[in-house]
Amino acid sequence: MRILENIAYGLMGLVFACLAFILACVVNPDIGVWVGALLQPADEEEVQVDTSNKYYVEVPDWDYIYGNSEETDSHDVESEENSSSGLGDMITNAVTGISDAIAELEATEVDNPADNDVTVEDVANAADAMVDVLTGKGIHVVVESDDNKTKAEDTVSSDGSDNAEAVAYAPGVPVGKSGYAAFDPEIIELDDEGLARQAINSVDYGDLGEGLTFDSQFYPYYNMLSEEGKSLYRQIYANTRALNPAFRPVQQVTMDTMQMIIMSVVFDHPELFWLDTTFYQEYDYQGVAVKLRLRYYDKIKDIPSANSQFLAAADQIVAGASGLPDDLSKEVYIHNLLAEKLNYKHNPLDQSAYSAIVGNDTVCAGYAKAFQYLMQRLGVPTYLCAGYAGQMHAWNIIKLGDNYYNVDVTWDDQDPTVYDFFNLSDRDNYNHKRMYNSVYLPACNEGVFIAVAD
Repeated sequence: MRILENIAYGLMGLVFACLAFILACVVNPDIGVWVGALLQPADEEEVQVDTSNKYYVEVPDWDYIYGNSEETDSHDVESEENSSSGLGDMITNAVTGISDAIAELEATEVDNPADNDVTVEDVANAADAMVDVLTGKGIHVVVESDDNKTKAEDTVSSDGSDNAEAVAYAPGVPVGKSGYAAFDPEIIELDDEGLARQAINSVDYGDLGEGLTFDSQFYPYYNMLSEEGKSLYRQIYANTRALNPAFRPVQQVTMDTMQMIIMSVVFDHPELFWLDTTFYQEYDYQGVAVKLRLRYYDKIKDIPSANSQFLAAADQIVAGASGLPDDLSKEVYIHNLLAEKLNYKHNPLDQSAYSAIVGNDTVCAGYAKAFQYLMQRLGVPTYLCAGYAGQMHAWNIIKLGDNYYNVDVTWDDQDPTVYDFFNLSDRDNYNHKRMYNSVYLPACNEGVFIAVAD
């Protein structure tokens, strides 16, 4: 049967790709760094995805997932080409084979699925699981239906922007609600020592943040860093608090390390809402950051006044939950309040907690940072988690008792509010793929199901 042959070839291709990947990792543990570039389709050989079918294979934007770093150790180039030159082709061929099989199977599927030996869902689930084993980075078989795909006219916000960009992975997943914006740093490469010295002398260290400590229960990203990284983290945090946008790094690190440290500050501290988390400037000399310039939101004209508004609004929300009997009750309260209060709408401050606590319009970053900040204020360890969910996305991990859970207020903000993405295990939260340092947050091994009165 041609259908089963196509399925078999597709899955066999993935199996062989998995084996090749595992063997390559044994030989070279650093293979994960460059395999992303290998998997990224070249411009002239872009993988074409046929979205005309109800079921199809979606390949994400590898630029978002792996980045576009051009740095490659010269001694590794030959071994990369020799050992894994066919891995990208194997995956592409396997994906294409599975797509063809799904299309053919859908065309011949009878009215009663029970009459089929193999259903479209069977193939989709098997293919999705297999590709996840290989990459762990978000190639997915997408299942579309009238139930889970919002009509286009319903996804145009009042400002005319079209938010219907993401494709739902499964029934009940909202479309177009994944609007996290990752850093897009401007790296200013200095050509000679004189320019580097000029950049260094133009600023001082500012506030070093000496004596600051950050509890690992509430600030996990700080505690993932080396001692060198922690000193830079403290400096960045202290200068942001002091509204000092430009300073000389107290430690000399590469631009990739600097970006990770700045991101760690942003992920741990939603209260620094005036910091534009999508951009910063780094002056780089011989691969080392010699000067940093942060950007504060132009829309916030008076940061101290805005901070007073932010704290007053947060105090009012926290007061409403503080008398509740347990952490779960407090979580439900904040979850529901944000879902009822907020509108999913892009705006210049939508990556900040301010947009969700003082304002009413935001995207997933605002939902997640507001939820993180308010739950932290209530004494419940809650973390920002960034990753891929059809697009770049942000959600939360919360600690209740001795266990950790995924919660996505953005996707639960439906009419009426739902609990489809409330306190899920990582297994049940399969639509979300962690990225950056979020992969090192605690695993969520259990789920909590709650009964909510009508």
